Amino acid sequence: MARDMTPHELISDGAHDGAPEGFIPMPPIGHFESLLGTLYGKRNGDGMRMGFRVAQRHINAHGTCHGGMLATFADMCAYSMRVAADLRETSVPTASLSLEYLRPAVLGDWVEAECELMRKGRTLIVWRATLTVKDKPVVIATSTNVATTHDAGGAQNLNRVMGDI
Repeated sequence: MARDMTPHELISDGAHDGAPEGFIPMPPIGHFESLLGTLYGKRNGDGMRMGFRVAQRHINAHGTCHGGMLATFADMCAYSMRVAADLRETSVPTASLSLEYLRPAVLGDWVEAECELMRKGRTLIVWRATLTVKDKPVVIATSTNVATTHDAGGAQNLNRVMGDI
């Protein structure tokens, strides 16, 4: 009788992520994040860039990276925004996320995100992320997030990427 496979075994495709120099893995904080594959972060001056390698698990029926993965990655880029907004210790749930899909990403592509803080109010933060492949825009995302409670797990990841631990 065959044993049940773990979720990790079901999605593992054996692909080597091959992140560019300077990017370090950001360990998943929750169960959902562990299903995405490895996300990476890199200090960029006072800010942070994020990236991931498109693996087989991310490919849709059309042979391109699923739009849901790109949307999820854009949403995860709130980590970068937390650095820019000086909110490393704060959870920032998404209130609104809108995306413009400009071109597809394919198997093996390195998708990288640069985030720009547009406005920081008392509780609302508005920011934009541009996801690129080989310096060409793939997705432009605009998000509104709400600064809420303390987030020790996220802060630990951010401090690790920024070289503070």
